[in-house]
Amino acid sequence: MPSILDQGQREMLLARFRQLTPEHERLWGSLSAPAMVSHLSDQIRVALGDVETRPAGNILTHTLMKWLVVYLPVPAPKGKVQTSPEMLTTTPADWEADTRGFEELVSRLVRAQEVAPHPIFGTLSHREWCILAAKHMDHHLSQFAV
Repeated sequence: MPSILDQGQREMLLARFRQLTPEHERLWGSLSAPAMVSHLSDQIRVALGDVETRPAGNILTHTLMKWLVVYLPVPAPKGKVQTSPEMLTTTPADWEADTRGFEELVSRLVRAQEVAPHPIFGTLSHREWCILAAKHMDHHLSQFAV
C-alpha cells in the first residue's frame, strides 16, 4: 500500500507535486491547482490536530468505509466524493509559500508521534493517516495530470 512513510513513495509523490503549476487545468472536479494545494494541506493539518474537526462519521464509515478507503487499492471516484468542510478551510495565498508549506506539512506528518481522529473515518493510526495522505495526493495529482 503506498504511504508517505515509505521514503521512495514520498519522494515520487513530491516529485510529481513539484511539477504542478498554478496554471495547471483540472481534468475533473472544481478545485483550481492553488485550491487543491490548500486542500491537501488542510487534510494533513487535520491529521496533525492543527484543525479542529467535528465528528461526522458513523459505525459504517468508522469500519467498512474506513477499511475500503485506506486498505483497498481502488482509486477514489473522480469528482464524486464530498470532502469534510475542515479540509477546505485554507484560502490559497502565495503559490511558493503554499507549496513549500505543504511539503513541510508532509514532513511533519511523517515525523508525528500522535495523530488526530479523521472527521469521517474516526480513529486512524499514524500509519493509516500516512496511507490516506499518499492516496489523497495521488488522486489530486492525477486530477491535474501530474
